[in-house]
Amino acid sequence: MLFTATAFSQEDTLFSKTLTELVVTATRTERKLSNVAVPVQIISKKAIAQSGSVRLNDILSEQTGLYITSGGATSSAGGGVFGNGVQLQGLSPDYTLILLDGEPIIGRQGGVIDLSRLSVGNIKKIEIVKGPSSSLYGSEAMGGVVNIISEQAQLNKLDASFRYGRFNATDANITAAIKKQKWGLQLFGNRNSSEGFDLDKTVPGKTIDPYGSYTTQARFNFYPTQKTKISLSGRYYNEKQDNYFLTQDIGTGNTIAITGNGRVKDMNLNPVITQQFNNDLRSSMRFYFSRYEYEQTLVKDADKSSYYHDFFQQDFYRAENQTDINLPAGNFLSIGAGLVAEKLNTTRYAGKRSNDIRYAFIQNEWKANEQFTLIGGLRYDDNSAYQSRLSPKLAGQFKINDKLRINASYGAGFKAPDFRQLFLNFLNTAAGGYVVYGANEINISELEAQKQQGILSDILPRAYQLALLKPEISKGVNAGAQYDVNDKLNVGVNFFRNDIDNLIQVDVIAFRNNAAAVYSYFNVKKAYTQGAEFNASYKLSNSFHIQSGYQFLLTADKSDIKRIKEGDVFARDLQTGEAYRVSRSDYAGLPNRSKHMVNTKLFYDNEKKGWSASLRVIYKSRWGTYDKDGNGLINREDEFAKGSTLININAAKTINAFRLQAGVDNLFDYKDEINLPGQPGIQPYVSVNYSFIKNKNNK
Repeated sequence: MLFTATAFSQEDTLFSKTLTELVVTATRTERKLSNVAVPVQIISKKAIAQSGSVRLNDILSEQTGLYITSGGATSSAGGGVFGNGVQLQGLSPDYTLILLDGEPIIGRQGGVIDLSRLSVGNIKKIEIVKGPSSSLYGSEAMGGVVNIISEQAQLNKLDASFRYGRFNATDANITAAIKKQKWGLQLFGNRNSSEGFDLDKTVPGKTIDPYGSYTTQARFNFYPTQKTKISLSGRYYNEKQDNYFLTQDIGTGNTIAITGNGRVKDMNLNPVITQQFNNDLRSSMRFYFSRYEYEQTLVKDADKSSYYHDFFQQDFYRAENQTDINLPAGNFLSIGAGLVAEKLNTTRYAGKRSNDIRYAFIQNEWKANEQFTLIGGLRYDDNSAYQSRLSPKLAGQFKINDKLRINASYGAGFKAPDFRQLFLNFLNTAAGGYVVYGANEINISELEAQKQQGILSDILPRAYQLALLKPEISKGVNAGAQYDVNDKLNVGVNFFRNDIDNLIQVDVIAFRNNAAAVYSYFNVKKAYTQGAEFNASYKLSNSFHIQSGYQFLLTADKSDIKRIKEGDVFARDLQTGEAYRVSRSDYAGLPNRSKHMVNTKLFYDNEKKGWSASLRVIYKSRWGTYDKDGNGLINREDEFAKGSTLININAAKTINAFRLQAGVDNLFDYKDEINLPGQPGIQPYVSVNYSFIKNKNNK
């Protein structure tokens, strides 16, 4: 995997070796990256600064194998149907667990966490674990885990930064840290705003509405003894978006203007107590509370009468203990258990919903010798709303020598249909009037009745396959190697395969009379995602460093493959109208996946002269959208979105305590108004950062 080596003075509690890079997420314990047996990628604080990114989706979009889904026609608060979520190994954002300092970020809109809610200004590093991780983290980690690790007070310092870009986009940060012998306090504040943008001038209103957001974050660490650590962290996020659009009044048929706003509030509190009893025994008790709230109020502009109101509130409570034990014969055991209580109160469902989960996990890491490590884990989830499930995992690493490592892992995951997929009944007039139905809330008879009433203009063939949803089950395999050729060149490869039974997909089932889409959820009886990732990192000189990554991805509904092989699928040529039999090469697989994704990044860093720069190229091949010709799969040319190449550049100069940076994202102004409404085109920006550090030798 690609990473920047950084020196640490800490030691691995299991292997007692000096660390070059700590990884926490893969095993829930601190481990050397070279000792981790599953695919892990690390994004360092320095890499984030060099990229000029200000939101989480910006930096993740440049990483190998990470596909960022585009938001719909709302600001980051609404997130559209899909939101700015992240796919891992071809599995949708529903199955990627997003953590902040090891605790889950809640508030999924359309099944995903909108990554643009999260600022990168206070991030120490980001750890990405690819492949099934349910044995440690539960059902939402079927595809993998993204863990955002925030800064802790290490020095007495003050940082401030400001960035200005196109569309009056601003991002301002301030960070203050106080470090004493037995305690440390880190404070962070961020303001992010934009006037929005409009990709279609023929339609009144903006594609992305104006918005402004504020983030405050604090982390306090207290060390009453050398073996005891008490930590308390909290975060509060508040966003407001301004809405304006034209629509047709249902009563009069006249065109009317709608105005209003949407608000997002996201808060969490996380106390943790860790006790190191001796060299062989450590235990942590974690408590976590989080609330996500979204409210949208729209009125008719002429008389200010009520037009639409949407309210969504989710509460999440968790208590968890984890105990780590060094055992004889090279064994390291982690055991844990916890309780989760979730509550939902929303206008999108009929009544309030709640769910309780009790879980326990165990993992043993056996270091047979200096070359071979084997990790086995098992988690049990007792879900009050759905059936219980066991999630196992087995991973191994073999070090052939100091330069070459081989890893392999197997994991299984489970995900029951969530409340949204079952009971959602949501009309979003703020985003063009699209509708999303849970599978229990709609059927073909109701759709046909709506068409007769003039609500719908067209019912798609997919609607005739509506049925009650079943739980999803996944099995995933990863195998790869990492080769440190020399001090300058590092290469890695990882092959993966995920088999999913009853995969749940969102799809278009109809169109309303205003051309807005109607969505619902389906089980794809059996599906798979498989492919390979290649990464390379080469140090050209003391100042120049190049990284490159490539993912090859194949996905499919296995029943579609069977139909194609049996010759039962036909389509019509767009030019001639002639029917032809669909071949395997015509088939796009599951929607919203690119077969080829490539990134190449060139970094320049001259600390003596204070200059740094970067050039990053990100390519994604074409990807399937939805079935238009009624044969049940994506195969025709007009069912694909075109591929894209984004080029991002910047340069920075450090002068004493100031760092000045200028750059351009999407240099050649790539846009796709229909399939990527969240992509505004070329985005030039300038930024300035001030950093003051007092007592640099303070520990």
